Amino acid sequence: MKSKKVISFCLFLFVFAPVHSQAVKTDSLKSVLDKNKNNRLSLLINFADQYLDSIRYHDFVFSCLQEALDSAINQGEDSLEVNLYNYMGLASYNVGDFESATDYFYKGLNLLDKNPNVRQQSKICNNLGMIFDELEDYNRALEFYRESYRLDSLSSNEQGLIGSYLNLGIAYQNLKQYDLARANYDNAYQLAEKLNDSLSMVHALNNQGTLAYDLGDYEESLNRYNQALDLYDQVGDLSGVAFAKNNIGLVYLDQKQYPLALKCFTEALKIATNLNLYAFQGDVFGNLSFYYEEIGDYKNAFEYYDKYNEVYDSLSTERQDQMIRKLEAQYRAEKKQREILELQQENRLQKELLSSTKNMQVYLYVIIFLVIVFLLVLFVLLRKEKQLARELQEKTQELKKLNIAKDRFFSIIAHDLKNPFNALVSYTSLLRTEFDSFSKEELSQIITDLNDATEQGFALLENLLFWTRSQTNRIKVYKTFFNLKRIVDNVISLANANLVAKSQRIEVDIDQELKVFADKDMIATVIRNLVFNSIKFSYPDTVIRIEGKRIGHSVQISVIDQGVGIDAEKQHKFFNYEENTTSSGTAGETGSGLGLVICREFVEKNNGLIWAESEPGQGATFRFTIPYVEAEQNK
Repeated sequence: MKSKKVISFCLFLFVFAPVHSQAVKTDSLKSVLDKNKNNRLSLLINFADQYLDSIRYHDFVFSCLQEALDSAINQGEDSLEVNLYNYMGLASYNVGDFESATDYFYKGLNLLDKNPNVRQQSKICNNLGMIFDELEDYNRALEFYRESYRLDSLSSNEQGLIGSYLNLGIAYQNLKQYDLARANYDNAYQLAEKLNDSLSMVHALNNQGTLAYDLGDYEESLNRYNQALDLYDQVGDLSGVAFAKNNIGLVYLDQKQYPLALKCFTEALKIATNLNLYAFQGDVFGNLSFYYEEIGDYKNAFEYYDKYNEVYDSLSTERQDQMIRKLEAQYRAEKKQREILELQQENRLQKELLSSTKNMQVYLYVIIFLVIVFLLVLFVLLRKEKQLARELQEKTQELKKLNIAKDRFFSIIAHDLKNPFNALVSYTSLLRTEFDSFSKEELSQIITDLNDATEQGFALLENLLFWTRSQTNRIKVYKTFFNLKRIVDNVISLANANLVAKSQRIEVDIDQELKVFADKDMIATVIRNLVFNSIKFSYPDTVIRIEGKRIGHSVQISVIDQGVGIDAEKQHKFFNYEENTTSSGTAGETGSGLGLVICREFVEKNNGLIWAESEPGQGATFRFTIPYVEAEQNK
């Protein structure tokens, strides 16, 4: 699902791959290596460094690093060996192989235990923090970033300290420790300014703006983003200009300065298109969708949402392709390694047979042992290969199921949204052509039907927008203390017309003084959906009860009706859009079932639970709970 995308920067976490004027041919690079045998090691390291961030040349880079590592090991150059393990870890990280990356980084640290080098240790600790940051283990990432900072401080490495401050700031921001995040960003900016490091200054400014945005301080956020934009202009970094304009547009959007927001998004999209920043174009499409949604232009909102999905889906396919390429590369490497082992064993056997026949028995034992080891290694590798293939197949099946559920859900929404509009089109067409032929009573009935269709369509659209915003995390939870009975009374006043139409009434059993600590609007939406659901499925001349009481450490709210009841097999499906089914009310009312899905998500966002209790023909009881908090503790 799409969400508003704020672009953040970190010195080591976000590294842009170098842009080359034309595609590099691997064969030509190998030819250069073959022609420069005397300088081969330095060329291997240079090529690996130059194309390290390019996934396209991952296999070539890794072969260069492996050959350089073998040479460094043979020559006993421990410092070079540490650097090569660091490069190999970064190369594995770039293709998402975090397990191998971690292994290479720890191999480098193990070597440094014998021959300590503070700056090398700092780099590797930083890169280990980078991996745990990607895995969203922010506390573990923070431990490595702190160690990197300590080592940079010991070696007075000011350039390294800038990166440490930025990384610490992002780790603290992820952990919602905003004061510590701000202090580290400020330190990074001051040190970068001292060293006249424009790139690090702009990273610090951007992250300060993102922090202010997260805290809702839009004026401060806008100020920081504009400073970053000025620096990008000065250094001629067009991609940075695009990112800054996108972030500024989001601030304007939240401030409801819509013309300025649209101008920034449009300029950011134009630059992204010119620079072929495909993934970033998707982010801007998503933000434009939010913009048009907020100004009520749903046609353009859905158009940009479709463009966002097109980019998202293509990138998802690309990621799957990358995973397959990675598995293929691992298989080729393992196969090549087995072939090398076999050749080594043959050469060793021939030399041993030629050197002396007296040691034949010993040689045979060695050969048998090596064969057993080889078979064990082969067995482990084949087992791992099968496991990876099985995991890939399971992920593929899971994605297919999710797509089927999503398509089914939206087909239900499309069908139910079409019904009220069909009624509107039919009646308005009749009124336009046959208006004079209808009696006053018939016109009154038509107007009533039009109103019902309009309200039905609006309710469905409102629920759909609520659900979409919830899925994209645009709805934030603002908890306050409020009187539960007052919220229920407001909902009842909204439902009066529906109650009168079906000769129903509502009884309320809630303590007048009961207050709850939750998001007031979300709880009101949950109660409203449950009440209207009970009206829909209850018979005329029946009573609906609303109860609210404290039970232990929770407040439980119940909506009890005397309606048609619910089959036990269907009860668990109501709150999940993947399995949600719809049915008509007692008076033929229709609906998408989306209201109950929203109820579940809003209750869970307030740390509560929701469930249904019912039997067919015995009515239904919908209950939900939210944690009870004493008002005196939060004054």
